Amino acid sequence: MLLSRHYLSSLLCRSSMGSSSSLLQLAHASSPSLLLSSVAGPDNKTQQDAARTASGSTCSTSYAPSAHAFSTAAASSHQPSSKTQQPSFSPADLRPQKGSKATGSSKMAQLMEPSYFVGLHNLRDNPGARQQKIRVGRGNSARRGNYCGRGMKGQKARNTKPHALFDGGTLGLLKFPVTRERPPYEVLYNQLGVTRLLEYVKLGLLDHRRVITMKDLYDVGCVPNEIKYGVMLYSQARTHVTIPLHLQVTACTDAARAAIEAAGGTVTRVYYTAEGLKGLLKPHLYTSKRLPLPLPAHSWHPKFNDKFDAIGQLPPVLSLPAPSKAAPEIEQ
Repeated sequence: MLLSRHYLSSLLCRSSMGSSSSLLQLAHASSPSLLLSSVAGPDNKTQQDAARTASGSTCSTSYAPSAHAFSTAAASSHQPSSKTQQPSFSPADLRPQKGSKATGSSKMAQLMEPSYFVGLHNLRDNPGARQQKIRVGRGNSARRGNYCGRGMKGQKARNTKPHALFDGGTLGLLKFPVTRERPPYEVLYNQLGVTRLLEYVKLGLLDHRRVITMKDLYDVGCVPNEIKYGVMLYSQARTHVTIPLHLQVTACTDAARAAIEAAGGTVTRVYYTAEGLKGLLKPHLYTSKRLPLPLPAHSWHPKFNDKFDAIGQLPPVLSLPAPSKAAPEIEQ
């Protein structure tokens, strides 16, 4: 194994704190000429200079210990040493002396050794990691003076920026067509509970002796909101009806129908078009102008066969339905 002369020279310069015998053996195996230049005494200067020239060692006198110190350390390594004997060495010997020229190995050693110890008292960013923010509007000498770097006039010189989908103000969002789907009609109907209906009947606002239509519910305020598609009657499971009621609504739940029919009443799901429903709720819009009421619908779409019972008439039929006759018993 051959080691670099520069590496061996740096090891020899720092070997005073470790085992000098093992280090000298390693140096002899790698470069005998370098070992000769290190252990030569001060009297044999000719051999020392020749060895330095042949080996190209860059260990200068700037890094102590000197050649005499190395020769003393090498001589002491061959003699039996006691525990009390320590080589004469101080950390100041590793520092470059004044007036000495630092070679390549000495520069590398200076870069490897930190110039100061890092602690909490001297932690800081690397040079150039943080830059001071430029303050605008502080004069032309501060680089961002009159116009603060935005230029003269224009939209970009002001704080009025359009939204992300702005495209000149001509087409707008027509480039992105929005598809809308109408929800089922049961969601659009005005919801009416059977409990609220019974309260209006008990107060005398609704007459249970005749058919109650959606116009009656709208006139007395039983359905507070504007009726646009129809009225849906619903009921809870514990609702108990004691008065027979006859209603004409657009839709109803099975529980509401069962509760009203249990008391002897009827629920008819009538079908009105948008124009027909308007004529039912606000007939004065036509009569005030001496216009006829809209004609009832001819029929409904086949997909609504199980959702309606009859076609709504204008004006509505208010006669009570005939009581159902019990079927005669068959004699056996």
